[in-house]
Amino acid sequence: MRAIFFVLGLITLDTAYSREFVGGHDALVSAATEWIASDQSIDQNWVKVTPPDKRIPVSPCHSNLSIRFPFTNNRRTIEVSCNDPSWKRYLRVEIEEQRNAWIFTRNLPQGTQIRSDDIAYAKTPTSFAPNSLDVSQIVGRIVRENVSQGDVVAPDLLDKEVTVYIPVRSYEAGEIVVLEDLSVEKQSEGISRKPVTLWPQQIVIAKTQLRPGKPIESNDIEIVEYVLIAKTTIVNGQVVTEDLVESRLEAITSYGPKPLTKIEEIVGLEATRTIRAGQQLNTNDFVAADLVRKNETVRLVITRGVLEITVETIALENAKIGEQVLLKNPDSGKEIRGIVTGRHEARGL
Repeated sequence: MRAIFFVLGLITLDTAYSREFVGGHDALVSAATEWIASDQSIDQNWVKVTPPDKRIPVSPCHSNLSIRFPFTNNRRTIEVSCNDPSWKRYLRVEIEEQRNAWIFTRNLPQGTQIRSDDIAYAKTPTSFAPNSLDVSQIVGRIVRENVSQGDVVAPDLLDKEVTVYIPVRSYEAGEIVVLEDLSVEKQSEGISRKPVTLWPQQIVIAKTQLRPGKPIESNDIEIVEYVLIAKTTIVNGQVVTEDLVESRLEAITSYGPKPLTKIEEIVGLEATRTIRAGQQLNTNDFVAADLVRKNETVRLVITRGVLEITVETIALENAKIGEQVLLKNPDSGKEIRGIVTGRHEARGL
């Protein structure tokens, strides 16, 4: 108990202010402010001392001023007294509330990337402390303007953060890059020249070799899709079948004719020009073809439940895929209608 009383006693002990005191309200406020800042280990700018009423004189002191917080656990009032001549004044005190925040440990010019030893965690007035930032949100960022030692690290002093995509392994040019194989991170906007900040939903390939750990930039990749390529030469007027085409990855462009991407889109179409092997197939290279032509033999398939009957017929008119066509059974002379399903093929209604 004796130790406890001793500690409490220390809180209210007089502390001498050894400088010469010339008297006056301003000098009193200055002395009190300096003592509080020293006693609380804070900056003088965080302390506001209200001077006494102007009608109350503050005489010079020929002895050392005695300054203390007279009340236990109360930092809102300070007592300043003098022995020669004898006087005592009580002053109202406001000490700005503090909290920990990150501050710069040295001057940094605009454009500097922040390192871990450029910042420290320290007490600062609440009014100076912005929304709390985690160290991971600071280190690696770039300062947008010159900052001084002791400045609080505020979000508006840092470059905007963007999402970047970082390979965890090397990619060769032409190799497909999958989002699931990348590390998605945040970094300062100014670190990379043109980083990819939103990953495309389409298929992506590397245009050049990608190194692990380096954020992917927009000119490092290109968007591709599977398009149809002529496997062999397709001559003008030829009707396309599956064996004439193949699928291959090609870069997507926003100009020029639209490429064909699905085999079912092209089978049964007729080429409007000769297309060499290896060339990309585009929508304007083909028109719907008459897969059934007048007087040609057409294989008609008629289904009745589980029973399937195939009849060789003669076309009485031209028709495209999906269209109705009038056919004639050469044996019976009976006319039958069917739906064109392919070259020289139809199904019964």
